[in-house]
Parts: sequence; structure tokens; C-alpha cells
Amino acid sequence: MTLRNVWLLLFVVLVATPTLARDILMDDPINDGEYDVPDRPDWLEGEVQVPESINSDDLQEFQVAANESRFRYFVERNSIQHDSDGAVRFTLVIRSSSGAANSSYEGFRCRERLYKVYAYGGSDRLTPMPGGDWERVPKDESTDYRATLYDDLLCNLQIGEPNPVEKVFEAMRNNRKVGRD
Repeated sequence: MTLRNVWLLLFVVLVATPTLARDILMDDPINDGEYDVPDRPDWLEGEVQVPESINSDDLQEFQVAANESRFRYFVERNSIQHDSDGAVRFTLVIRSSSGAANSSYEGFRCRERLYKVYAYGGSDRLTPMPGGDWERVPKDESTDYRATLYDDLLCNLQIGEPNPVEKVFEAMRNNRKVGRD
């Protein structure tokens, strides 16, 4: 093989490779009709019962990164519900270093990375907030308790479903992420 043939072969390979790669990467068999992907039915929210009170003896603390001890975060153990609509709902209590407490009853749709607040309250009671919307869960775990709960504790991100309650509380007690340590 002559030097000229080597250069010609190298040129053809360098020109053809990106074109072939583009064709392979741009081939979307789902849009080509090769696969019959069933339509997903619209999600319907089930009936939600907001708890009236909070049992302060039933709180499990969890850690939020970069919290700097300004706040302590808790989930009421018996409040976690894996509901028939696929959402996980729970009572949250946040206490400041001065002792003031805010609470909420919230839900996550693990498959869609959405949350909704159903009620707000103080240290012992919740007041329902009708008509709330589902909103996107923030992704910054260093400052947002919802991101920590969603990403590390309550939701299994690989399958888009809630984690088992026992594993959630074990991770909270040990300051770990569910299924990753």
C-alpha cells in the first residue's frame, strides 16, 4: 500500500465516521414506529386525608447538607403513606435553633419529581390549604429539605416509586441515603 493510498484511506475514515455516528445516534426507533409504546393514562390524585395534629413523640430527625444547625428537620414516622395513586405523603416538622416550629403535610410524585403541600401548621396542629398545585422538587440538596427527602430518602429514583418506609427510617437514623451506602 502506497503512502497515497494510506492518506486516502485515512481521509475516508475521518470523513465517514462522524456521518455514520450521527446516523446511529439520531436513529430513534420509538419515533420510527418500530415499537408500540402504550400511552400512559393521565395521573389522577386520590383522596387525601390531612392529619389534624402532630405527634411530637413520633418524630424522626433527618439531616440536610450545609444546614449549619440553624434548623432541625423531622418527619412524623406514622404519617408516611404510600397511597394508591402512587404518591408518598408525610408530615414534616422544621424547628429553628430558638425552638420555633413550622410543619406541613406534603406529598411527592416520585416518578415525576413533583411535590405538593396540603397543609401548614405550627408545632402541634395542621391547617389544610385547599387547591395547591404540584410543583417541581428543587435539585439543590445542600439547601433544600425537599431535595434531600426526594433524592436521598423517600423516592427510589431508579424506578420512580417510593422507598419502603423501614429503609427510609433506617437511613434517617444512620444519616445515610437509602440504598446507596
